[in-house]
Amino acid sequence: MNKKNYFSPQEQEVWELLQDKELLDHEQLHQVFPEYSPHKIDQLLSHLHKKKYLWRVRKGLYYNPRTITNFYLLALKLKEGYIGLSSALRYHNLLDYEDFIISIITQKFRKSVKLEGTQYVLEFLPLRPFAGFEKNDNIYVSTPEKTLFDCFLRPNQVGYPVLTQAIYQLRSINWKEFLSYFSSTNNSSLYQRTGYILEMMKKELKLKVPVFVLKFLANKVKTPVKLVSGINNTTFNPKWKVQDNLGKERILSWRY
Repeated sequence: MNKKNYFSPQEQEVWELLQDKELLDHEQLHQVFPEYSPHKIDQLLSHLHKKKYLWRVRKGLYYNPRTITNFYLLALKLKEGYIGLSSALRYHNLLDYEDFIISIITQKFRKSVKLEGTQYVLEFLPLRPFAGFEKNDNIYVSTPEKTLFDCFLRPNQVGYPVLTQAIYQLRSINWKEFLSYFSSTNNSSLYQRTGYILEMMKKELKLKVPVFVLKFLANKVKTPVKLVSGINNTTFNPKWKVQDNLGKERILSWRY
């Protein structure tokens, strides 16, 4: 059935302008239709939302579920931050599948937002340091090195097989930048888990990890830590004091 049958004349006028756009907001519409009052614009957008032609993300910000492709831009319009974790891996071509959970790193904000009419979920979470991102394609995204650091910091968000494959594919890593992010934390388990994984990759895959990197990480080795929580069978590595409860066959499963 023709959409025009569902619209008032004013709604039809607005929809003809907006139907090919991905994102739109109150200010954008006011610039195109200065003759409409702010209240009238809110009404028109609200009516299009109720008829499910547009979906609302927050007050004054809407998206078209039929045309939207830039979910990263939508996420960053909702809250200030940068694209990180698996979403940043995908952006840097280090993840070979579409991840429908888009991770946005913030300073303090934490929230999960389901984008109605799509398969996507926006996951906002705070991580420190809030640094190591740059603007590309009109969005802020973590650098490859900061992406790896964040993934080591939150391995449950990505998984070690995905992380190790990304490290291997990246190959050219600015190790000084990578290590610089560790100065923000005294989390010895992070140092131990990272050193253990990198040394495993150096031995098993001939990954070129400089000596100073492993030495830096080894300086923080303290008490025994599990690689991941919730799995009991472990192999203990005395150098890193890591209880490996995954095993290299799983950690490097993409290689075997």
